[in-house]
Amino acid sequence: MKLTTIFSFIIVMLCVPKSQAKVNLQVDYQNNRTETLDTIRDEFNLKKKNTVNLINGKSPDVMLKFYEYYLQEHDIKRADSLMSNILKSSNDVAYKYKISLFSYNYTLDAKSQILFVSNRGRVKEYRDYFLKSGTKSLKSNKDLRAHYLDLVALDSAYYKIAPDSAVKKQMGRHYNSLAWYSIVNQQLNDVEYYLNQSIKYDPESKYPLSNRPLLLLLKGNYKEAEALYIKLKDQPFEEPNSTFRDEFLEDLDLVKAEGIQIDNEKKIRRILTKK
Repeated sequence: MKLTTIFSFIIVMLCVPKSQAKVNLQVDYQNNRTETLDTIRDEFNLKKKNTVNLINGKSPDVMLKFYEYYLQEHDIKRADSLMSNILKSSNDVAYKYKISLFSYNYTLDAKSQILFVSNRGRVKEYRDYFLKSGTKSLKSNKDLRAHYLDLVALDSAYYKIAPDSAVKKQMGRHYNSLAWYSIVNQQLNDVEYYLNQSIKYDPESKYPLSNRPLLLLLKGNYKEAEALYIKLKDQPFEEPNSTFRDEFLEDLDLVKAEGIQIDNEKKIRRILTKK
């Protein structure tokens, strides 16, 4: 299971400038008329073949909607070109964040490097923004995975600048959250790496260890998963009076609620509930 963002507030109590507030998708043109999303879409359809003409005089909010429309139409070349224009028109981290979420939702690429990590001088500012804003406003598991892809990239970059124990511990927790949201998004290829990184940076946490047998089960390695479930199930977990068994059963319920089919689930549940 993911470790929720309870740890995030411990480090960052910095105020985010008002300019970094939530991006407003309802937008004003230069003539001060508030445009509806239908109107913006109509203009996009009319001018989309000419990006320069399309964005002439437009605010970053409008360009952000055009960016999403290009992604919806799989026009990555024009989307990337438009992204550059958005970034030139606004230095606000909130726009970078929204671009990252849109990009991941349509391409599975959060663009962490180009949007956040490449500007070494602002890595701390960007990371503080992520920690301060948290994940409560995110509505989908895709958005949550994109969030943690960006955050662990920023963690790694910031740890090179400020290698203290608190940052290290946070990085371990974030890697585990990334592993969890990769699992529920059925993006399993890198989950083992994320769990190993989580253990590396936060060896005291039991959460990444609790996710290992589930990963093995989802990848079809039943015997290995069974052995690890049996080995860990009666051991104490993070919360008082809890065991790994409790966490395992909760995780199975959460994955099932996402509509993910688990081979041999009933066998594992019998093993876990057997005294």
